[in-house]
Amino acid sequence: MRITSDGATAALFDVAIVGGGPAGCATAIALAQDGVRRVLLVEATDYRAVRIGESIPPITARLLERLGVWSAFVAEGHQRCLGSCSAWGSATLGYNDSLFNPLGPGWHLDRARFDAWLAGQAAERGTEIWLRTRLEACARGSAGIRLTVAREGGARQLVAAHFVVDATGVRSAVARRLGARRRTLDDLLCVIAFFTLPAATEMSQLTLLEAAPDGWWYAAKLPNRRVAVAFAGETDFIKRAGLRARKPFLAALATTRHIAAQVSECRPPSDAPIACAAPSFMLEPTAGDGWLAVGDAACAYDPISSQGIHKALTDGLAAADAIAAARHGSPTALAGYRGDQSARFGRYCATRSHFYGLERRWPASPFWRARQARAALAPG
Repeated sequence: MRITSDGATAALFDVAIVGGGPAGCATAIALAQDGVRRVLLVEATDYRAVRIGESIPPITARLLERLGVWSAFVAEGHQRCLGSCSAWGSATLGYNDSLFNPLGPGWHLDRARFDAWLAGQAAERGTEIWLRTRLEACARGSAGIRLTVAREGGARQLVAAHFVVDATGVRSAVARRLGARRRTLDDLLCVIAFFTLPAATEMSQLTLLEAAPDGWWYAAKLPNRRVAVAFAGETDFIKRAGLRARKPFLAALATTRHIAAQVSECRPPSDAPIACAAPSFMLEPTAGDGWLAVGDAACAYDPISSQGIHKALTDGLAAADAIAAARHGSPTALAGYRGDQSARFGRYCATRSHFYGLERRWPASPFWRARQARAALAPG
């Protein structure tokens, strides 16, 4: 603790991380590897609620190994993903399985359990974690950045940190308070429902993707015999079609050829789908004096890429290295981090443009026309 210039008492840390998802937790773990000890991670939830985004590709194993948590991850028993199949550009399914991948299969996660587990790994390495704690304010101080957070029950706490990491997801809540702005490539909305696979029924461990006239559908088997089914489309279309309600969502699902067949034996959800914003954007800048952003707070990818968690872990490792170098006086550490983020986003944009360009069955569809025409960032 220390007394600030205005007489308030603040908890003092070398690094404060706001957001306890994979990006924030990976940053904390990697900072411990780099010898940074006084690290605080602030998380708004208690990890009990449903979290969206459950797929990781085989190469993510390398990142978990670098974080020193691979063996512990395998012991968690998440669902193996043996590859993918898609009806994209054609009504016929094409396959991309992991049989010949030297890294083995990918994984479908129980996402809330994965995030809580990763936070536990950070705590084991010395990170102080405050759950059910929300950011209220952020300002520069004489010795770093000062945060005001509301802890469980509403009690306010000041936090003074030499360096702050924004891991708040697409809100970029810290960076935008410090003057960063985002440049937007696209805005999608996803609606997701969770089905239940009966005990006597088997289901493919391949991710299934199916393009539709006004967007695309996705299905994946998760741990505990749950099946995630999602639709991604324009917000206006989803509103007009009423897809945030259970019955219209199930009716739209029934019009699909492959997804509907995949979940035909499953018990449908009893509640409404969960809506989740899925923008593509780049924060400018992604790092500044005394702060940087990681994961979706820095730049967000279209969920079609299935790169969200992989990118979050990559950012966490890179962020820790940049912070450690900056603390040791490197004048180029943050510039290097910004440059790497920009380069990776550029490669993502090219890949995304190519992928959406493969689907030409609905040339009059506003959804597909917009994605095939939109290749450059716009102010957001």
